[in-house]
Amino acid sequence: MGKTNAKGEIGEAMILADLQRQGHGIAIPFGHDLPFDLIVVRKEDGALEKVQCKYTTSDGRVVVAKVLSTSAWVNHRYTKEEVDWVAIYDATTQRCFYLPSAEWDGQAFVNLRLVPAANGQAKGVRNADDFTDLTGSPCSPRSPRPATPLPLPLGPSPE
Repeated sequence: MGKTNAKGEIGEAMILADLQRQGHGIAIPFGHDLPFDLIVVRKEDGALEKVQCKYTTSDGRVVVAKVLSTSAWVNHRYTKEEVDWVAIYDATTQRCFYLPSAEWDGQAFVNLRLVPAANGQAKGVRNADDFTDLTGSPCSPRSPRPATPLPLPLGPSPE
């Protein structure tokens, strides 16, 4: 087995285990000609949703999620019609992240921040902690969690 295949299988196994821990059912499709790796059976209502699994190694600050498949003969960008979720296993943090199709449709890469941006940018930033489960519909983008307010300085005010 090639190194790329082994990483992909590790990613699938870690995502499958994480989804099971969250209480969802899992179905594994037969064959390799489908654009998804798993079918999740939602614990809330039994809905079936298609999941494409990805393995990555972050730099500890940003997880770069590939929303495409490349090989020697094919470059394929996934669409929301083919896949409901892209699930990413980050080997650096040993965490799984779940991107609904509304977050990535039409893009090749999506960045998830593990730590705040050094320049303080918050607008347009996807915080990785907002994508750790299958919350909501894959057709709806995630609304970011409210930012933690910075503490106000204590002491006398300057005059």
